[in-house]
Amino acid sequence: MEQTQTEISKNRILHRLSSRMNLFGKILIVLGVLYVIGGLVTIKDNYGNIFEGLLQMILGYMSVRVSILFNKASQLENPTLEDLYHAFEATIKLYTWQVYFYGFIFFVVLFTLLSLAWTNLA
Repeated sequence: MEQTQTEISKNRILHRLSSRMNLFGKILIVLGVLYVIGGLVTIKDNYGNIFEGLLQMILGYMSVRVSILFNKASQLENPTLEDLYHAFEATIKLYTWQVYFYGFIFFVVLFTLLSLAWTNLA
């Protein structure tokens, strides 16, 4: 009885994680679409919104894909470590891509600020 209760609790936690990741991914996709629309409206002034929108849509799509793996694991009667391994590996890939994307943005902004400061000093 206690084993069944523990399995139900594990599945419930995995399902909640999956549904929240799915919701978060869909919110990122909607925000990305709004950024792209805003960037296209003001295309003469700002290309950054288009880039940011595409970035948000990619990360949102990846979050939805990871949530599907957790959802599959939550629907199994007794998820094995192999099932969870695939979901966690996809999560690691998602966060690795986020580090790459946001690290790239950080360095672009840093070099832009440094070049602006350099031109103002000259």
